[in-house]
Amino acid sequence: MKLLGYVIGLLFTLAMPVVVRAFDIEHYEKYKLKNNFVICQDSRQKALEQRGEKVTLDKDDLIRHTVRAHGGDYVRNGESAAITLNGKTYQDFTVEVVEGEYLRIKTPDGTFILKVAEQ
Repeated sequence: MKLLGYVIGLLFTLAMPVVVRAFDIEHYEKYKLKNNFVICQDSRQKALEQRGEKVTLDKDDLIRHTVRAHGGDYVRNGESAAITLNGKTYQDFTVEVVEGEYLRIKTPDGTFILKVAEQ
């Protein structure tokens, strides 16, 4: 029994520096690959941005075509957009596509519901 205690003590003494080094964060920071994950994230982010631009352009085309069919106008310039309905121009508005059949346009003066025009 005493021999087992000595063996465990000896193994603990020999293994302790290795265990301490294993938990040393600075030791691992020297050897880790820093650029591999960033490259993957950049390409994924770029793909998401391109998809977002395509969806925005498709939605803008749908809104522009529908609003013009109902006698209004829709213009987007970068992040800002303006919509003209019933002779009034709005820059503070939200547009929702409802079941692919209607546009719900919320403005400070009220809500407009327009049937999506055939393209």
